Amino acid sequence: MGSLPYLGALAVVLAAPAWAAPAATYRNPLPVHLANGEPAQNCADPAVLRDPRAKTPTWYLYCTSDPVSKNERPLDGEKGDWHFHMIAIYRSTDLVRWNYVGDAFADRPAGLAAPTSGLWAPEPAFLNGHYYLYFTVTDVADAHSPEAGCDKDSAIGVAMADSPAGPWVPAAQPVVPPRRAGPGCDFQWTFDPKVVEDGNRKWIYYGSYGGGVYVQPLRFDGLQADGTPRKVGAAWRYEGAEVVRHGGWWYLFGSTTDCCNGPLTGYAVYAGRARTPAGPFVDRLGQDLAAPRAGGTPVLFQNGNRWVGVGHNTVFPDAGGQWWTIYHGIDVNEPFFSARDKLTRRLALLDRIDWVDGWPVARGAPSDEPRPAPATVAGTRPRALTLAPAPAENASSVWTDTFTGAKLDERWTWQRPPAGDAWSTGPQGLTVTTAATDLHVDTNTASVLQAALPDGDYRIEAVVKLDVPDGCCKTAVQAGLVVMRDDDNYVKLVEMAHGGLHQVEFAKELSPVPAAYPRYGNTVAGTPGTTTWLRLDVHRGGGDERYTGYSSRDGKTWVGGGTWTHRLGPQARLGLVAMGGAGYRAVFERVTVSRLSR
Repeated sequence: MGSLPYLGALAVVLAAPAWAAPAATYRNPLPVHLANGEPAQNCADPAVLRDPRAKTPTWYLYCTSDPVSKNERPLDGEKGDWHFHMIAIYRSTDLVRWNYVGDAFADRPAGLAAPTSGLWAPEPAFLNGHYYLYFTVTDVADAHSPEAGCDKDSAIGVAMADSPAGPWVPAAQPVVPPRRAGPGCDFQWTFDPKVVEDGNRKWIYYGSYGGGVYVQPLRFDGLQADGTPRKVGAAWRYEGAEVVRHGGWWYLFGSTTDCCNGPLTGYAVYAGRARTPAGPFVDRLGQDLAAPRAGGTPVLFQNGNRWVGVGHNTVFPDAGGQWWTIYHGIDVNEPFFSARDKLTRRLALLDRIDWVDGWPVARGAPSDEPRPAPATVAGTRPRALTLAPAPAENASSVWTDTFTGAKLDERWTWQRPPAGDAWSTGPQGLTVTTAATDLHVDTNTASVLQAALPDGDYRIEAVVKLDVPDGCCKTAVQAGLVVMRDDDNYVKLVEMAHGGLHQVEFAKELSPVPAAYPRYGNTVAGTPGTTTWLRLDVHRGGGDERYTGYSSRDGKTWVGGGTWTHRLGPQARLGLVAMGGAGYRAVFERVTVSRLSR
């Protein structure tokens, strides 16, 4: 590393904490502390490295450049009111309690990053006898850009050190330079690095919604991507690639939807696997994560407790060989550092990963109760995780409609009726021509076919065919169901085609909200087929109602999504929608409403 230019790195905090005995249990969020003992309240895009040179098991945690404490004063010249740590680093000997050791950089690496660039998604690695730290540079210096003066010409940078705590010496050149998407300042999103080794070969993953996720060979010295990139994650579907090897397979974990939408963040993690690091990565149903109808086996998603927006995870074994994941999540009770400044507060969460039939399973995650802590001694047997089985539920049909009659059943009424020639009933079901309307924040123009819902807990199932070609559409053409109190308070489960991607969107809107808070948020629930089965389970009681979304490509095998909570009340009604763009055909072949009982 002597040939690398030294651009300045922040000194490491030298005062080592007095490490306590390993924790027997832990509870989310993880206790992450600054040097003065104050809790660190942000660790976005966490990444973990076990120090291979430490005599006793020691791990380091790296977090995206972000504000960490509301009590820290801004640095001189810092724009705005917030002090952004340039990749905060923490150390632990038990994977539960983490203590601050310093920032990777005192400031953005001069000559590599523009003065206002973010340093995101750190990825530590031990390669060639040195420690490497890869990171996203959201805006490279003009010297490394094919278009001067742009602020979204992102790239992957790297720094090296002789200790996982630094000091870090950044390389002068990006590992992956900015990649054009079009003329001018139109660039693909070169975000979120991940590096793996397969024998003597190294690979780097990078990319995000803008362009998709790619894998590319990495030069032996780890300083330059080399060779032909290959897409392994669909554009506008996945980012934050985490890749590990287990049982002869390579597993790619990808995060999806918005990372940073306060209490309406629907971030979630899906997985696929491949025999080689180059992919293709497919889910347990054989669906490719890079396909227009993108696959993905769910691993982490919100379950109705206080944690939402769980994602951008790191996956690793503890000292005894049990696998774990650390990821960030948002507490709905305190979702922001500042709603006005759009600074979502993302905390470090920990949950256990088990491998079931060759697939990663995070049972009960995100957890919000005490759980057995990771092992800190080699040879320790994995500690038991005992969870009560989910109570069995019975679904008894209340009504089913196949829309085969000459007219609608009297249970249905239109809100904002469409033109008479825009819909029909008949042998195929209810056929609706999609319209250039929407049901989104202040755009409440969509026609909604509504029906009453039963009291108590219930299930809605709809069989939907959205006839749009792969590669469609410039706007979010969609068809499916909503449960709504009014235009501004609903939960929505639809098949959607947008930007060349087909997926099942599971969304929530509410109003009123506090000043500067979002009103709409979304997650995903599986992969649509040419015909898609949608299921929404609704559980009432205890204040919030819980809405859990599922989808299926055959009506038999269901892929679960997350759970939104809402308070739509007893007046909530079922609605069917076909909106987001004009001129396509949606067919509702069947709708069934059932009561749920245990």
